[in-house]
Amino acid sequence: MATLRITYQTNDYDLALSVELSLSAFLSKLLKAENTRNSIIDHLTKYHSPDGGSIEINDFDVTGSSYDAEKKKGQVKISYRIYYFYGCADITKDAGDHETWNFDIDTKTNTLIVYMPEYEQRSTADEF
Repeated sequence: MATLRITYQTNDYDLALSVELSLSAFLSKLLKAENTRNSIIDHLTKYHSPDGGSIEINDFDVTGSSYDAEKKKGQVKISYRIYYFYGCADITKDAGDHETWNFDIDTKTNTLIVYMPEYEQRSTADEF
């Protein structure tokens, strides 16, 4: 399982729990920071690469979230588009997808910990 650890400012977390900033906006701000964004896109690209062709994922959006402030645990849903390029056949297509990942918030160290599963990838060799 891939784990992302992202530090945040205490004030941002406090605002996320108040009415001034939503949890989704807080998560989006942290997940879309340049280094983190690139790590997430790389993770998703590797997952979809066995689909065939050459793929590209340019961005993602936080489209849902839930959080238990008492347990400091939650889930975040990200949505994204995958662009497929099949050079030999001169075919391009795209498809939407989404992932829902669990996360913890460590308020002592001001760290968001996102758990990105290493998705199982089937091989045709496994079928025989």
